[in-house]
Amino acid sequence: MGIVVGGYARISDVGELGDGRDGEEGVTRQKDDVHDLVKGRELSLHRMYVDNDLSAFKRRVNRPDFQELVSDLETAVISGIAAYNIDRITRQPRELEQLIDIYATARRPMVFATTAGDYDLSTDDGRFNARLYVMIANKFSADAARRVARQKKAEAIQGKPHKGQRAFGWQPGGEKVEPFEAELIRKGQRDVLNGKLESEVHAEWVELGISSPQSPNGETISFSSVQYILTNPRLCGYRAYVPQVERERRGRVDLGEWLLERADGTPVIGNWETICTPEEWRAVRDVLKARKTEGRGRKKGTTVSKRMLTRIARCGECGRGMFSAIYTRGTKSYEIHGYYYLCRKAEGGCGGVSRSGPPVELHVELVLLEHLTILAKDSKPGQSLDDPELIKARQELAQVEADMAEARQLRDAGEFSLAEFVREIRRLEGRRDELSGKVATLNAVGPQTGASAAERIVREWGTYTTPMKRAVVERFIEAVVIKKQPRGGNHAFRPDLIEIIWKK
Repeated sequence: MGIVVGGYARISDVGELGDGRDGEEGVTRQKDDVHDLVKGRELSLHRMYVDNDLSAFKRRVNRPDFQELVSDLETAVISGIAAYNIDRITRQPRELEQLIDIYATARRPMVFATTAGDYDLSTDDGRFNARLYVMIANKFSADAARRVARQKKAEAIQGKPHKGQRAFGWQPGGEKVEPFEAELIRKGQRDVLNGKLESEVHAEWVELGISSPQSPNGETISFSSVQYILTNPRLCGYRAYVPQVERERRGRVDLGEWLLERADGTPVIGNWETICTPEEWRAVRDVLKARKTEGRGRKKGTTVSKRMLTRIARCGECGRGMFSAIYTRGTKSYEIHGYYYLCRKAEGGCGGVSRSGPPVELHVELVLLEHLTILAKDSKPGQSLDDPELIKARQELAQVEADMAEARQLRDAGEFSLAEFVREIRRLEGRRDELSGKVATLNAVGPQTGASAAERIVREWGTYTTPMKRAVVERFIEAVVIKKQPRGGNHAFRPDLIEIIWKK
């Protein structure tokens, strides 16, 4: 019985060529070569270690069988490696040095055999030859990666779809939308603009058993994938390009920050069917950005809140915004209502008013739906329900975009220096992003206007989550004033102590 070795086979066809090949044929050929090598050298093969579709050049790629091979070498389960060539084992000098350390400290006969010849890692010459070959393989991979990156960027500038796995929402090839997934995305975007949380959209998709092309077999879609899908610029036709080195270093990135632009500053448009408009895409992205927290607490302008009327409800004594709190567990109030609204002294209030939450919310909902029903009847087709603040923000946003276009024209005409142009564009882009977020936050009822918007809200109200209901309340109601309950007598809910102040 000869020295016990581990055979190693690896190939990285899948995802590199994008032609449907699975790399199995190449791995099978390598296995045959290893078996012939072991047989010809009278070695004993412990087992084959195989990493199919895994690069030996990319630093962040985890190769499970390679790691197991190294572990078995360290623990003397095996005393050598047999492979087709050394570049099948590694193309990274740091991994080779790890193997050299194992071979240099081993107190047993060791073998490093390939069909191109052996490497004696216990000698200076053997280590030099191995290092030289791995360095050459590393340089070859780096050059190939650079050529591929240039080709991919050129294709991106031409507006060609990304190769490889299909994107969620599109059929294989990336040009035609997949109807069911496209409608799922559209509904998800509408719901987000109407106040629904990403976690709620994710829960709905999981309940439907949705999985993405990137989901592991048998698993439903992840939360991060839903976020990535809803904000993907390819939805509105924009072409993004992220260098491979950035993908490997940062993982999944915000593609909205990697949009390709033409010389005139306009975005590169892809050659595929779109699922939403650029305005809708930007609105969803801006709303989700506005909801992100910064440290403890919530960012100013967020639509995220636990209760429907938190701080919309106002104390009838001091006018301060009211907060929610849970009744003491085990009490009758807890069993019936669960929570209540109160004016907090700790938040600067008088502390003199509190009221059970569900009855107040139900009353506000009924009055709001009645108000919207009347609006639907009285509104003319196409008449806008937008508030003045939203109309003004839209006008300002249109002016900023016009100013950006004019700045580019002046730069092309040579009337703007490069430094002046960069400063002005950066200022305008900051203002545009600020106004886009404001428009998206105010535009809670979505793209529809007039009677159709009010009718839709009334019709779909029963399906709205608390954040969605809150968004509509904020859209039409300035405040819900809760007046102090008179002392003594019956403490049943009294609608006359609730005053709704409508936005003008």
